[in-house]
Amino acid sequence: MMKKIRGFSLILCACSVLAGCNKSAAEVREKSGEEIVSMEEAEYSFPEKYEKISDSGKVKFNCKLEVPENIKGQAISTIDVKGLYSCDREKAWSIFGEGKEIIEKPETPVAEGRAPDDYYLFADDETLGISEGIDYGSSNSKYYSYIGVQAPDKQDVFEEAEVSFKSGEECITELKKIIDELGYHPEDFIFACYPLNFQVMKNLEEQYLQEDYLTEEKRKESWSQEDDAYFIYAYQKYESIPIFHEMMSIARSMAYDTPDNAPIRAIYSTRGIEQMNISGVYAFGNGETQVSLKPFEDIAAVVEEKFENILNDAKYEVTRAKFYERVYLDEGQKYKADPIWYFEVVENNTSKSVTLINAETGKEIFLQ
Repeated sequence: MMKKIRGFSLILCACSVLAGCNKSAAEVREKSGEEIVSMEEAEYSFPEKYEKISDSGKVKFNCKLEVPENIKGQAISTIDVKGLYSCDREKAWSIFGEGKEIIEKPETPVAEGRAPDDYYLFADDETLGISEGIDYGSSNSKYYSYIGVQAPDKQDVFEEAEVSFKSGEECITELKKIIDELGYHPEDFIFACYPLNFQVMKNLEEQYLQEDYLTEEKRKESWSQEDDAYFIYAYQKYESIPIFHEMMSIARSMAYDTPDNAPIRAIYSTRGIEQMNISGVYAFGNGETQVSLKPFEDIAAVVEEKFENILNDAKYEVTRAKFYERVYLDEGQKYKADPIWYFEVVENNTSKSVTLINAETGKEIFLQ
């Protein structure tokens, strides 16, 4: 009997302590005036994988959630987009233009509020464009472009072969040194690459010629191991969240999370940089407020409803779900950033489309 009384007393004490803690939290909330996430929201975390089939069987979810580890599913801080980040123009010229014979330099009007857009054509078809970003192409770069080495449907083909002059990591390290010199911060990007084997490129060129996608005058005189390269690409991140840049929001056809849409793209061969493009890089700052993220199940329900309401006999499978910060221009032409969910949806195991959902409001973001 005494044990029961003692146990009951301990329970009462614990309840009193908890009540005191709740009261203290309430007082803190009243004093600070800040919005505090509820315990229910704080304990929620996004699932690692989401699998579901709609009642009709029309829509199927089969995707791992691509979410930074520090995003647990509760509130996150807003992001202040200060504007486009500009490269160091003098350094860009010293690396890619100094000492070269200029064949052409057209005058380009400067848009209000934008950096000057300088373009140079050098001897041997070498090119350089400098604005907020940089666009460089060596005399060999056109041959890589002719066969579409950056096209997403070629990635699997290239990854089946290897190159031996350097590792991908070594080439990424070299590229990081260059973009650091240009005034960017390599730690602000997520880098990846795949090899470009000269024999695979030669075979692709021949295929394009046979299928009339390429004219004979654009054939490379010869391909050799010297043409081996890596295609390196990098998406910007802020506070570990990848950035869905402005150009990806202007049209549905440009909204894909693919290497060719990355704001940093480069071809690094045995000769060094053959091609490099940097654009759509932003300067960020911490916002002053927080936004609450909807549970993933609520977001998925919006996607499910969208495809359920399409009046056809097609089947839809959601194969990717990725968390992003989307940068865009609002109605006042000012940059803003919102957390979004990026979904890839495959129709009848053939065609693929992208659906974007605002992670805070649960509303679809419609693309043209």
